[in-house]
Order: sequence, then C-alpha cells, then structure tokens
Amino acid sequence: MELDDDDWGLSAEDFDFLERDAQQRIAQQQLQQQQCSFSSSSSCFLNQNQQNLRDNTQANFDSFSYKVDSLLPEHNTLPSLVAPMAKSDESSKGLQKLSVKFLLHASGNVAAKFPYDPVLVAAVRKIPKAAWNAKERLWILPLDSLSSAEKVFNEISGYNIEVDSLDPLVQRALTAASAVQDLIEWYDRIPDCIESKLLPFQREGVRFALQHGGRILLADEMGLGKTLQAIAVTACVRDSWPVLILTPSSLRLHWALMIQQWLNISSSDILVVLSQWSGSNRSGFTIVSSNTKGTIHLDGLFNIISYDIVPKLQNVLMESDFKVSMLTY
Repeated sequence: MELDDDDWGLSAEDFDFLERDAQQRIAQQQLQQQQCSFSSSSSCFLNQNQQNLRDNTQANFDSFSYKVDSLLPEHNTLPSLVAPMAKSDESSKGLQKLSVKFLLHASGNVAAKFPYDPVLVAAVRKIPKAAWNAKERLWILPLDSLSSAEKVFNEISGYNIEVDSLDPLVQRALTAASAVQDLIEWYDRIPDCIESKLLPFQREGVRFALQHGGRILLADEMGLGKTLQAIAVTACVRDSWPVLILTPSSLRLHWALMIQQWLNISSSDILVVLSQWSGSNRSGFTIVSSNTKGTIHLDGLFNIISYDIVPKLQNVLMESDFKVSMLTY
C-alpha cells in the first residue's frame, strides 16, 4: 500500500532534505567503490577496503535511518526496507552544536540559514511570520520578528546553539529605514525656480525619494540630473538642515556652485573642506583646510567634504549630528 506524504508526517522541506541526503550517500559509496577498483593489484588491500566500505555503508545507513525515524510521529511505522537499525549506546562528549546564521535578504526581510536539523526546523516554525523559501533554501521572516527568532533559538535546551545575528549597525540602519515617514506631501516645498526646471522623470525621482523619507539610492545614468534631484529633495527638508555632502574631491566645488545657484543661499553658508587651496575664492565659499593643526568645525549650512579626508575627520563626524546627508559618486 502506498503512503501519501501526509501519512509520514513530514513537511516538504523534510522530504527535500532526505532526498538530497540519500543522493549524497549513494555518491559517496560509488566513489569508494571506484577507489577500491583502482587498488585491485593487492587482494589484501582490496579486501580491507571492501570491509571498510561495508562498515561505512552500515554506519551511513544507520544514520540515515535514524534521521528518517526521528521525523516520524510515533504511530507511523517504516517499511521493512528502511527500518531503523540498532543505534549504539555511546555516550556523547557534550552537547551537540547547531549553528544558525541570520542574513539580510534582497527582499528587505531577514533570512535564517542553517544546516537541516529537525530541532531547528521545529524551532523556526515558532517564529511569527516565518516562511520557507524552497528555491533559495532559506527561512524568510520580517525584520520585526528578528528578536523573537533569536529568543526562540537561544531557548532550545539540550543543544549548544550558536546564533550569528545581523551586525548591530545593520540592525540600526534597517530599523531606521523601516520607520521612515512618507514625505510625499512635502513635494510642494520645492522652490518654483527648481520645480519648473525638473523633467518628468526627475519629478518622479524626487517623489520617490520623499515617499521613502529621503533614504534612497538614486542611480540614474550620468548626465541625467541627479545633482538637481538631490538638491530638490534637500529643499523639501529645510527644517532638518545643516547638510553633509560626501563627494569625490574633483566635485567638491561643483557641488558648492550648484547649491549656491539653485538654493539661493549665502556663499559663506557653504563650507568646503580642501586639502590644498591656491585659488582666489571669488564665489565667497567658506574654505577650510584639512591640514590644519586645530580642530575642524563643520558649522556651515552645507558642509562638503571628500572621501579621502574622512579618516582625518572621523572624530568630528562621529560627534556631529547631521540629519541630512548625501553621498555622491
């Protein structure tokens, strides 16, 4: 009599694991048989390998049968072909170690990755909103379930559970991103002199940025006006100024000129940190040398620095509280 999947009490991922496990063991046995055939010149050596193969096959079959049996409800029985073999009574030398790793998934959710084990599968099913992704062989869960997931795994008794969670900095960034406010209503704050110059795709880009609280990656092709879109978004959040701009060294003064042109603010409110300066500064920007022996104060409305001097300003940046930052390339 054939048994349906439900008669075994196994889930789809359980059957998937058993199939892959059996295929791996068959491949290992075939490889061992090939290795024995290459050593046929010595009958003693061949006999010894055959004995080892039988021992390994028996041990593998024992382990495989044990895993199948441990997944089945007590009222189910296995066909005689795969009946569980007698297991040794060797005492374990400590708790079994199981590892779980949490990853940031491309969908914006969190993924839990671990080698198949019934104990871990049973635990992950207790996590709110956790779902099995058969294609990627990952358990996917929303960010707000991460703390519950860590707690579920850490509370497993009788095992040494090693949980590799997301980096705290990544968790902070994700939490902040998930809590951003939809600012689309602020689109009307764009000055008319800027909004009238935006092309339709640029207006769409600005709206997209506002809908996501300004936390976006703007990846238009070169020459399509990313700088103007960024300035338009910045104009909508004027109440959160001052602004920090990180840019390649060759674009620092370009950004200063663009800000002055479109936002019509005083040149002295635009601070640019340069490593060397020999020009006349006709535009009237506040120029600060990165080689100064004293402390650099980023106290402009717009503070423009290049990536190469970030290490020198590390302490200054850590102590600053910029609510609006732009990273340009």
